[in-house]
Amino acid sequence: MRSVLLAVLLTGCIQTTGGRVVAFRAQASGDPAIVTGAPLTFTTPRGFDVTLTRAQLTVGALYLNQQNPQSYSLEQSCIQEGIYSGEVRGGLTVDALSAEAQPFPVEGNGTDNPTRAAELWLTGGDLLADDDQTVLLDVAGVATRGAETFPFEGQLTIGSNRVIPPRNPALPGSNPLCRQRIVSPIAFDATLAQGSVVSLLVDPRAWFVTVDFAELSKVSDLPLLYRFTDSNDSSAQPDKALFSALRSASGPYRLELH
Repeated sequence: MRSVLLAVLLTGCIQTTGGRVVAFRAQASGDPAIVTGAPLTFTTPRGFDVTLTRAQLTVGALYLNQQNPQSYSLEQSCIQEGIYSGEVRGGLTVDALSAEAQPFPVEGNGTDNPTRAAELWLTGGDLLADDDQTVLLDVAGVATRGAETFPFEGQLTIGSNRVIPPRNPALPGSNPLCRQRIVSPIAFDATLAQGSVVSLLVDPRAWFVTVDFAELSKVSDLPLLYRFTDSNDSSAQPDKALFSALRSASGPYRLELH
C-alpha cells in the first residue's frame, strides 16, 4: 500500500506550470570513454592495480530537478514536492562494465522546464521501506600492490543494516533511511523535449578511488578471497570508502541528453 501511495504522491510532484508535458526515454551504461567490456583494469590513487570483473549497479528510479538541491536539513522530507522536472519510476540493474546502452523498462515523463540537477534512487522499489534486501552494488575483481594480491567481492544494500540513530531524540526523523538511498545532486543542466533520451553513464573506477584493499576482511585462504562488509557497524576503511563512493554525487555518475 505504501508504494502505491508513494507513486501517487510523486506523480503530483512534477511541476507543469509554465512547461509542456513530455515523454522521454532513459538508458544507462558504463561510460563509453572508459569501459570497453569486462574486465576493466585501472590503477587507484592509493597505488592498487585493479582488474574489475563484475560491476553491477541497481537504480530504483531516476529524478530530474528544476532546482539544484543542497544538503537536506533536519526533518526535511526525502521527497521534495514541486521541484521535479522529470521522473523514471522503473528500476534497472546496470552492467557498468558494458558500454552498450541498457534501457530503463519504463518511459519517463516530465516537462520542458529547465533541469538543473538529477538524483538517483538506490532502492528495490520503495524509497520509504524500513528494510530492503536489494543488492544495489555488486562488484568483484582482483587488486594488487607490489607482491600483495587481494581477490575481492562485495554486495552492498541499504536496508535495516544502514539505519543511523537520530541526532537528537527530540528529532526522531533527523536521519531517515530514505536519505541514504538518494544520490543527489548530480550535475545535469538540460531541457527535456518530447522523445528525448537521458543517458546515465557510470564510471566504476570512481567507487574504488579511496579504497585501501590491504585492510579488507579476508574470508578464505583457499581460494584466497576478501570481502567488503555490508553494514554500518563495520569500522573498516574499505567498507566505509566503498559505501561512501556508491552514494557520491560527483565521480561515479554523469548524465547526458540526446
